[in-house]
Amino acid sequence: MLRAVANSRRALLSAAVVAVGVLAAAIIAVFLTQPEEEAPRPLPTPTPVQKSIYVEGVVGAWQRINPLFAAENAVDQDLSRLIFASLLRVGEDGRLLPDLAPLPEVGDDGRTYTFRLHPGLQWHDGAPVRSLDVAFTIEHILAPDFQGDPRLQAAWTGVEVRTPDLRTIIIRLPEPNASFLARFATVGILPEHLLQGLDGADLFDAPFNASPVGAGPYRLESATSVEATLSAYPRYHLGRPHIDVITVRFLPDFAAVKHALEQGDIDGIFLRQPLNAEQLASLDGIAGFVREDLQRAVSLVLYLNNSQVAYFRDPRVRTAVSLALDRQTLVENALLGVATPSSSAIAPGTWAYDPSLDSPPSDPEAAIALLAESGWHRSPTTGVLVRQGSEFRLTIRTDNDPRHLALAREVALQLEPVGIRATVASTSFTVLSRDFLAPRTYDAALAGWDQGPDPDPYLAWHSSQVDHPGGNVANYGDIIVDALLERGRTTSSALVRLDAYGQFQELWQREVPSVILAYPRIRYIRAANVTSPPFGVLFTPTDRFLNVHLWRIE
Repeated sequence: MLRAVANSRRALLSAAVVAVGVLAAAIIAVFLTQPEEEAPRPLPTPTPVQKSIYVEGVVGAWQRINPLFAAENAVDQDLSRLIFASLLRVGEDGRLLPDLAPLPEVGDDGRTYTFRLHPGLQWHDGAPVRSLDVAFTIEHILAPDFQGDPRLQAAWTGVEVRTPDLRTIIIRLPEPNASFLARFATVGILPEHLLQGLDGADLFDAPFNASPVGAGPYRLESATSVEATLSAYPRYHLGRPHIDVITVRFLPDFAAVKHALEQGDIDGIFLRQPLNAEQLASLDGIAGFVREDLQRAVSLVLYLNNSQVAYFRDPRVRTAVSLALDRQTLVENALLGVATPSSSAIAPGTWAYDPSLDSPPSDPEAAIALLAESGWHRSPTTGVLVRQGSEFRLTIRTDNDPRHLALAREVALQLEPVGIRATVASTSFTVLSRDFLAPRTYDAALAGWDQGPDPDPYLAWHSSQVDHPGGNVANYGDIIVDALLERGRTTSSALVRLDAYGQFQELWQREVPSVILAYPRIRYIRAANVTSPPFGVLFTPTDRFLNVHLWRIE
């Protein structure tokens, strides 16, 4: 039985061998007779995914792409904002937002902040971001040979910085200062592993400033005299940017900007420099672009010398000056509509701003009545207000900025109907500051005040800042205002600060220490297919890139 099975298997095996041979011969015959044009073809090459690219034109060129040295160059500021990250960011209304770290824990003393870096942070070269990088950055700000913004160094002087582990940073201020984080904890952080061993002078001239490595949303690929190209950083801690490539194109002047827009060479332009009506109109006529006027936190102020000019010691007179002015008309006639009319010392759109305490309507009749209460009456012959034989005449000092000069002249024009005769005198800003504002030797002066990213107005209006180099150039002092500003500056409670600044705004409308006129806007022109979240208030021009990782090209 076993032998029979074996014989059967040998028979089957022989048959299988014959079958395989026949099949192989058939396959060979098929290939030999296959037409050449029907031979198997290679698989098609996948079509590469098209990258989204945004090109923004800027006037100027880069010098040092380093956040510690960018203060004096607008292009450096823009590139640094795209490449570097900070401990914190400032949101659209001035509230603090997380960046490399969540919002810090605040100590009971109101001056100690404990930060914990997000886990897994990496520099653009793949190295880990550590607390030591933060300490390294601050050490260079405090270096004796630091060559960056002296105001940045002054702000960090006396601040204690400790790093108990690689993710923890403890910052302890000499005294409570609620505005410190928004103004100075937003500086870009540098990578220690690439820069260790450099002193202040070496860092200023380091090759790193031409090919920087950061931890921000975009990584620098190249920077030439013509443009800088940046690619989206895939490991960005707030999420990979939607736009793959941003190119910053360097242009010499407005004519080049306009030409580039008309030719379609760029997708956007941020117009820092003031433009005249003809220039603005010429840009508005270019098809395919959308304009946005983004408000700054800089106020245009008609400073009234409260102590050295007798008639401005009376709050009724200061209030009358404010009521005599139509701010909307001022903005339209002098600033071409590119500003927000306001009488508030707190910037509109910020978290501490109360719109119910802003912009009283122009009321020349009420102004005349207040002036009469304080003893000023119109001369029947000249029409100028007179009190005790003295005419109400004053000189408005300003600088040579065309917008400031036009605004001062418009103010003088609007004061005339209520009997105040004002003349305008302009000079360079250096002379205005040195010869008039610093020594407080002026009647009225029109100048800008940059509030910065925190609403704290202490430096501008607290009585301790009356003497030079303090910013209270109006020589204003009031014990209630002082108390409110001190409370808002020294508490870490957002609710307490909001209440203090609300009371300050209310008191401002009664006291009118000086006359806030408007908050300038900056025109941003971008291709219609570029979308982004709302911009809010710009505390610095680079704040337009606050949410650049969320921009899209539709």
